[in-house]
Amino acid sequence: MRIVVGFDGSDHGQRALQRAAEMAGEGDQLVVVAAAEPHVRTGITEGSHLDPSAMQHRRDAVEQAGTFLSERGIDAEMVEAQGDPGAAIVEVARGADLIIVGTRGLNPMQRLLLGSVSSKVVHRAECDVLVIR
Repeated sequence: MRIVVGFDGSDHGQRALQRAAEMAGEGDQLVVVAAAEPHVRTGITEGSHLDPSAMQHRRDAVEQAGTFLSERGIDAEMVEAQGDPGAAIVEVARGADLIIVGTRGLNPMQRLLLGSVSSKVVHRAECDVLVIR
């Protein structure tokens, strides 16, 4: 089984990573995706201009996930993506059996203004999605 987990270093992301580690069995492939979004100015995405702090946060998340998994004897592929996290997770998950993501528990106004990674993944994924609270 191929399991893709979206990870951003948050508590919700940590719970999703933990569930993925619990579910991954011998012979399963685990893929961890961390994404950094480009700067957005006046609605125009500057794809080649990543905020250095966003890049560092992504690197830190990948390192944190790698340490967590290696301490449990789990070998995983780490993907540092650029762009919208929901879209990045769905793209990496093409051909996967399961996607696991956390939810940040956004209120209705935040979901409307910011969108929800877990909601985007649920609506766009071609495979099953497990959303961890």
